[in-house]
Amino acid sequence: MKKTIKFTRSKFTYLLVAFAFVVLYTSCNSEDDGPSSDINRISMKTLPQVKYVLGETLNLSDMVITVNRGEGSVDIPFSSFEAEGIITEPENGKPLELSDESVTIKFGTTGKGLIQPINVTNDVVEIRIKTEPNINYVNGQKLDLSDMVLTLVYENGDEEDFEYENIKEDIVTVPAHGDVIKATDTEVLITYGETEVQTVQELELVRFTPVRGELITTPLKSEYEIGERLDLSGTVIRFTLLNNSTVDVAFEDFESFKLTPTPANDEKLSAGRTEVNVRHVSGIQVAVPIIVNSLNVTGIEIETKPEKVAYEDGETIDLKGLFVKLIVDGSDELIVSYTDFDIYGIVATPAHGETFSEGTTEIEISYPGLADSVSISLGAETLYESDFSQGFDGWITNQNGGGSANVYEENRTIVITDIVPGANYWDVQFYKPGFTLVNGGKYKLTLVVKAYPGQGNFNFTFSVGDGDGRDGYQPYDGGGELYLVDSEYSTYEGVFTMSKADTPAARILLDIGKQSNGIIIKSVKLERI
Repeated sequence: MKKTIKFTRSKFTYLLVAFAFVVLYTSCNSEDDGPSSDINRISMKTLPQVKYVLGETLNLSDMVITVNRGEGSVDIPFSSFEAEGIITEPENGKPLELSDESVTIKFGTTGKGLIQPINVTNDVVEIRIKTEPNINYVNGQKLDLSDMVLTLVYENGDEEDFEYENIKEDIVTVPAHGDVIKATDTEVLITYGETEVQTVQELELVRFTPVRGELITTPLKSEYEIGERLDLSGTVIRFTLLNNSTVDVAFEDFESFKLTPTPANDEKLSAGRTEVNVRHVSGIQVAVPIIVNSLNVTGIEIETKPEKVAYEDGETIDLKGLFVKLIVDGSDELIVSYTDFDIYGIVATPAHGETFSEGTTEIEISYPGLADSVSISLGAETLYESDFSQGFDGWITNQNGGGSANVYEENRTIVITDIVPGANYWDVQFYKPGFTLVNGGKYKLTLVVKAYPGQGNFNFTFSVGDGDGRDGYQPYDGGGELYLVDSEYSTYEGVFTMSKADTPAARILLDIGKQSNGIIIKSVKLERI
């Protein structure tokens, strides 16, 4: 393709004032002692023509230069150059090329002269459409300019044809090649980028107003298992318009034509689904048949209980965290999240999002056609219940500041005796770590303890609190204190709401370093209620 601009407009403006800075040059090798040897300054008084179109001849006829010799100066017009022994390169009258960027003016063989920049261009001054692209469209189709041929007309009168593929980087079209045609797109504006010359291609536009549709190509995939994702690739629907013309719409163009499939492409398919309904905003619908194979489910089990199982009247049922296992004859077991219950036909009663009513004791999970169901008991969720039959059950003794104690299991209880108090009451501790508490969760701690027989009363503090130092080991329940006045078991129950951020490192803590009397722990229980 021809390049059409040698200098930009800003460069040309610079050249127009360049006569004030033309180059005076001298050759150190000159041995001429003639009249030109005393020249001390040469300047441009009157510019010649400096802007040309490719092929135009050099015209220096208007040029006048000023030559300073000693104290005097003389103006020399171009018509006197030959008499003064002045020559130019290139010569006046030479047809110019794009490579011609300046005129050199020389004073004979003195080596003195000046250089005058010139500008030779061959800009695109007109753009024409020689071969039209496709101009017939229904709104929703994509603009196709691939068959278009453009003719560029240059300053020197030359013309050159370009196929769209070979000129697309040099032009801008609105709308662009590949854009979706809108109902308001009646023409394509074509602009040549460098010189901003324009032309317009009219379009013949028919509005997409379907009156009926028919499936002419089924999807590449039409048979699925429950839970597989829909793939409509390959689907083509033919629509008949108000003017009785037809247009074929592939799945990839559904959105452009305001067509909505239900279920949506890539959506998981549910049991019993036999078709995909493709609907236009006007109400015209086309059914795409599919097959979703049923499962031979022989059993259902709870894989993971929901995070929340304790509710108060009026709260919303939340099945987050619930997974069930489907036992399928002749196939692998399926683990299904509560979010996919509708897809598999699994029914939860009461369902996720329903309101909990006082007296509801369980959530029943069932599968259609399966006689047996499973249930999840509602109420307090036991986070921990002690079992001291085999030892300490994960409880830890902490002894600091000189404090100590003798701790052992006896008759399914924990006995703590021979307590030596330290400098602080927390220098002897007995605790169970590793509980997860969530912000806003409501919890209940139950202790069953008694003073060791024959050693007197027992006083100690306890808490459910920070176990890793994140919150300064503070109690989350506000802490509590028990004073055991006899050797009969006492039961303590305390309820609190977790006000801090979620933690996986809470602990149940007994500070038992206040005195030397002993204590027996029968049971400890932590529940979320």
